[in-house]
Amino acid sequence: MIGIWSSYADIYLIITGIAMLVAFGLPLILVPMRWASLFRWDVSQPGNLVIFLGRSLGIFITVIALYAFRVSQIPSAMPFFFELMLWTFVGMILLHVYGAIRKIQPVTETIEIGLWVILCLVTLCFYPL
Repeated sequence: MIGIWSSYADIYLIITGIAMLVAFGLPLILVPMRWASLFRWDVSQPGNLVIFLGRSLGIFITVIALYAFRVSQIPSAMPFFFELMLWTFVGMILLHVYGAIRKIQPVTETIEIGLWVILCLVTLCFYPL
């Protein structure tokens, strides 16, 4: 399974970069509370710290997404970037499982565990050999 679509790793990185920008990066930078409420978080009294942290996460995701575009053109850098994505996805799985066990997140975040598992598996399929 690992690397069965590795010849398309560059295209995968471009698509992944666009998806990260559209789904997470830009919304968290521009409208973090609206994004959070879309995922059913209670945002009735957001403080400046919450907004700041949301935007900080948005900046981080945006930078990673932009690097996906850059790395798609540098085959020797692809394995490192794919590992970075995989470890990020594993971290997101663990974070969301923890939130689900503790019952401290909306159901949408618990459902998101499946998304991160699928992203891990698909990323492994495109892993450059």
